[in-house]
Amino acid sequence: MKKILIIAIAIPLLLFAKEETIGYLGVGIAELSEAMKMALDIEHGILVDKVYEESPAEKAEIKVGDIIFEIDAEKITNYETLKQAVAARPNEKVRIQIYRAKKKITKNVELGEKEEKKIKICVPDIEVDIPDIEGLKKMIIIDKEKLNEELERLKEELEQLKLDLKELKDKYKK
Repeated sequence: MKKILIIAIAIPLLLFAKEETIGYLGVGIAELSEAMKMALDIEHGILVDKVYEESPAEKAEIKVGDIIFEIDAEKITNYETLKQAVAARPNEKVRIQIYRAKKKITKNVELGEKEEKKIKICVPDIEVDIPDIEGLKKMIIIDKEKLNEELERLKEELEQLKLDLKELKDKYKK
């Protein structure tokens, strides 16, 4: 039964999957916390924490620690704004504004391109693009503090359940 269900789900997904060419910069990024923005005296931007070898970013000499705050006059405030600004421009030259060592620097970068698989679901009057697994991974941001709080809450709940279970066992032994 499980195999049939998997096939019933997988075949339509494969049939509607398409590849789309998107722009590529070649950086890993991290969100800036409010404290980081305040310490750097900036309002928005995203931190470059990795530059991939032979990428457009490396060729333009973008470095780890740079803060990208604008692409072609478009404010970069988070992962999504960076992704949209780059993805829409495969093989185009863009003007990237960065902060490096408290200085504003302009980099002219010719973006690359890459293929991205997407699944397009079309229902009358509704169109939904579902990103591939890599796209979904990038969209998931784990808040460690909230995760730890939830783990602590679950531990407390588990301990209470153990006590309740012991109480029930003792009650039925009598």
